[in-house]
Amino acid sequence: MQNNPEKKSGAVKKFLKEKGYYIVLGLCVVAVGVSGFLFVKTAADRSSGAEPAGDATLSVPLTPAGSDSRQPAEDKRPSASASAGTNSGKTTIPSTQPTPREDAAETVAPDVSESAPAPVIIQTVRPLSGETIYDYSVDVLAYNETTQDWRTHNGIDIAAKAGDPVCAARDGTVSAVYEDNAYGTTVVVRHTGGYETHYGNLDADAAVTVGQSVQAGDVLGAVGSSATVELAQAEHLHFSVLCDGAPVNPEAFLAD
Repeated sequence: MQNNPEKKSGAVKKFLKEKGYYIVLGLCVVAVGVSGFLFVKTAADRSSGAEPAGDATLSVPLTPAGSDSRQPAEDKRPSASASAGTNSGKTTIPSTQPTPREDAAETVAPDVSESAPAPVIIQTVRPLSGETIYDYSVDVLAYNETTQDWRTHNGIDIAAKAGDPVCAARDGTVSAVYEDNAYGTTVVVRHTGGYETHYGNLDADAAVTVGQSVQAGDVLGAVGSSATVELAQAEHLHFSVLCDGAPVNPEAFLAD
């Protein structure tokens, strides 16, 4: 059985006439759906920073001619002056230099030359090597064989022989050389700390003069027999010590 073309054509026209509206409507719905899908996808890509697939372009950073594109990262940072100009003082770049302290100028390194001086060592020697034959006594009266009475004794008598050298007990300056009414030829040496040492019963010819500086152990004179109040005693040196004008025990002075 052969198909009639006119019959088929009429059937198609009849179908399109009856169903054509629905076909066109369906195509419109599909077009709207595709357009909506593309719109949503494009918006999503732009929000994530990606370019739409259909508008993808190649982005190439522009570099001025003659410049080196491999500059270190720190060269790309804005300078302090540029940042201050563009940000109108809103951006503060911390200084790498330390802020000077207010008292820095007042800090002075200790001067070794101004440090406390070393303590002065005071040397004390006995003016004679003999033993003490008459003790110091100012609080209790002692019997004097020469005057045959009881009296104080403001020094010590050190046994010696006539002519034995008498030495300075400490460093000092000779402040007096005179003839004492009781203790004969006497030499006085002034020391630091307010001390004075008196050397009596010496030979008339002293070995030092007033104002002369002496050191401990220097010879001041020789033992004699000039002390009129101690003539009955054996040959000796009469040695006394004053501190700020008051007598002190010579044995304690010599022991320092």
